[in-house]
Amino acid sequence: MYLQCTNKMLDFLKVKTEELNSDNNIYAWHINYMIILRRKFIVLMNDLTRYSVVLYGLKKTDFKDPICILQKAIMITMHFDGFAQELVLKYVNGITEVTYSKTKNRMLVSQLNRAMQDADWYAHDCLYDQIFQLEISQHLNNGLVGSNNWKEVHCPKDKMLKYLEML
Repeated sequence: MYLQCTNKMLDFLKVKTEELNSDNNIYAWHINYMIILRRKFIVLMNDLTRYSVVLYGLKKTDFKDPICILQKAIMITMHFDGFAQELVLKYVNGITEVTYSKTKNRMLVSQLNRAMQDADWYAHDCLYDQIFQLEISQHLNNGLVGSNNWKEVHCPKDKMLKYLEML
């Protein structure tokens, strides 16, 4: 899994970064966080599909074993969205290591920031005191996302399902 972190996230994690080619990589994600009610509100967004996973209340110690927490978060979110178990397990089992780098380009950072804003807005209605924020993730994944100046529009959940079926 290839996590491309904002500077704020890199400062929080304090990890070594390495540059890899993440074009057309289903395991490439962008990650950022904000503080809500004195806890970290983390949004992961897949680069290819814009599929989002929202976490709340994680601490730095939770990232000592990032594979475990990220596999669990992605698995639970995909199950909540109604993906077939065999597709989810096939994807999650492909996560064998986690590498970190800086964000790739401004377009993906702006879409991550938009997902963060939307998640913050949804959090006012359905933020629960639990790590996996499934309802907020579902709101983000069922909404429309545009690319190429909104000339191309898709639903992140549907696009992720198409990519999972290609695995």
